Amino acid sequence: MRRKEIDWIRNICILMLFIYHTSAIFTDFGDFYIKTEKSNIFSNIFILLTFSWYMPLLFFLAGASTYFALKRRSEFEYIKERTKKLLLPFIFGIIVIVPPQTYLARLWRGESNINYFSHMKMFFTNVSDFMGFDGGFTPAHLWFILFLFVISLIGVSIIKCFKLIGGKKVMNKIKNVILSKYGLFIVIALTFIAEMVPEVGGKGLILNLLMFLFGYITYSDIDYINAIFKYRRTFAISNGIIIILGLGYFLSLRNMEIGILKNIAENGIKCSMIITAIITIVGYGIKYMNKENKLLRYLNKASFPVYIMHQTILLTLAFFILPLMFPQWFSIIIINLLSVLITFGLYEIIKRTRYIGILLGMK
Repeated sequence: MRRKEIDWIRNICILMLFIYHTSAIFTDFGDFYIKTEKSNIFSNIFILLTFSWYMPLLFFLAGASTYFALKRRSEFEYIKERTKKLLLPFIFGIIVIVPPQTYLARLWRGESNINYFSHMKMFFTNVSDFMGFDGGFTPAHLWFILFLFVISLIGVSIIKCFKLIGGKKVMNKIKNVILSKYGLFIVIALTFIAEMVPEVGGKGLILNLLMFLFGYITYSDIDYINAIFKYRRTFAISNGIIIILGLGYFLSLRNMEIGILKNIAENGIKCSMIITAIITIVGYGIKYMNKENKLLRYLNKASFPVYIMHQTILLTLAFFILPLMFPQWFSIIIINLLSVLITFGLYEIIKRTRYIGILLGMK
């Protein structure tokens, strides 16, 4: 039986993306398609507390879901379903959903003498850093869907290899290591190694593949679930300590020239945050969220198309709202509120159509 906390946590994470991407507009950290000159303290804090573990958690949950999916279907059926669910919406999104974001980015940066059709030509012919803030090609927020498709194919192949070489023996050996008193440190160390691997398009393919496999392994054995549930408070306290250490580092040491020690410190804090945050969230999810109701059934259907559509709608709203010079707190609230209402309203319209729904991964 599929555990309901997987769906609850995933749906909550997708809803939080409205806050996350609105915060990206108002934060000091990194660039975005639309940015304000003055940052907002809430946005800065929210980004700092979530950026490290947010997407790895979604890949962890995808791995957990894969465990239950492979109990109902073969590897071939799983890959076929992933192609329809992920690859088709990704291609549609690259053509329809993403280009308006980079067009708005160019307009926001002062390129007023451009039309959308000439921008489309630039979008599909100009490849630079894959961020797209200059108007060039980018998967934008749909990088997650592309990575999930690739990681699903690789992950299923690895899982199949485990089964071929004596799956139970291999999994038991892994289990003995992870549930040992040094297990947490070993998992963090593996995450640290994966984090050191060069990124693909600015994203950690190997890191997220590892999170996917961790999710699969965790939900393949009730002993892991019981351990996470039992020690959830310990992991929560550990995560709190790491947050304090991370904030201390960020405020006092981040700008110091300490060579390779800087990379070690940053990656060590980040990887510790990822693992303890994921285990804490899953642990409390097991306790409080393993239940189903109408809201969960609705969000299970809505969350994926909402994820695909939300950022374009949010950026369009920000493009028109920010020049009105409302107080920051009001702009943040109104962008969040309107983007949620419009995105879910558009979902309600699209789900009553046949072909557009398929292009957005809806059954």
